[in-house]
Amino acid sequence: MAWPSSTRSRLIASDLDGTLLDAHGKVSPRTLAAVGRLQREGHVFVLATARPVRDTRPVALSFDCPPIAICGNGSIVFDFSRNRILAHHPMERAHVVYAIRTLRRRYPDVRLGAEHGLDLLLEERFKLAPAWAQQARRVSVLDTALDEHGFGKLIVQLDGAAQYYYEEVRDALAGLEVTVSGETFCEVTRLGVTKAMALESVARRYGLARAGTVAFGDMPNDLPMLTWAGTAVAVANAHPAVLASVAEVTASHDADGVAVWLEHMLPVG
Repeated sequence: MAWPSSTRSRLIASDLDGTLLDAHGKVSPRTLAAVGRLQREGHVFVLATARPVRDTRPVALSFDCPPIAICGNGSIVFDFSRNRILAHHPMERAHVVYAIRTLRRRYPDVRLGAEHGLDLLLEERFKLAPAWAQQARRVSVLDTALDEHGFGKLIVQLDGAAQYYYEEVRDALAGLEVTVSGETFCEVTRLGVTKAMALESVARRYGLARAGTVAFGDMPNDLPMLTWAGTAVAVANAHPAVLASVAEVTASHDADGVAVWLEHMLPVG
């Protein structure tokens, strides 16, 4: 599908891990160059990730013009060029209590964590690589850290890979959004809070059309965004459910798939 021939600005959104970033978690020079050309022509580039703000910051700041980022699967939108929160959609306290009680009743060995504003809370037993957990505040049980502000995102860890248990967790937590972006845990947000919801709000902010939006992704948590966008593109290494849902597939994340698509499909010079 060719990029519409128009001089009007377009909205381009990309997931990070497994999509825009290579296997080492880096943005390649080729990708930086392609995005820079887009931005200089007036197109709006947005990061859309399950990562929290603190783990998105190094990626955002690697661009000459740091983009707006949809973080926490849509629970928070952050403008890195101005270093400020644009929108925050936390789970209400009552919904968090319901989720925790339901999970502990069904899975006695569940390990929980949460994004609380810009902070990460993890129960002592929660297993996370040191690079991701070094800024976390450890708590004995997550329940004790819950206050009237609720949580931006609840993270749920069971034994095994999250791709295999997230659907069961989703079925257990009726009335909430449950998705997965990796093997370590699945993620819970307020009903209606998705990357698609946040991307639509960014489109309104810039006066940009859904039909002209392109979104790139690789995991089930990208599906709402890919469904919403006028053009949905999966990288070749994407989850089978993602590959089955899109009409277009680009090269893998390790082969600069996002940059390849943009270079060939966008009128960037």
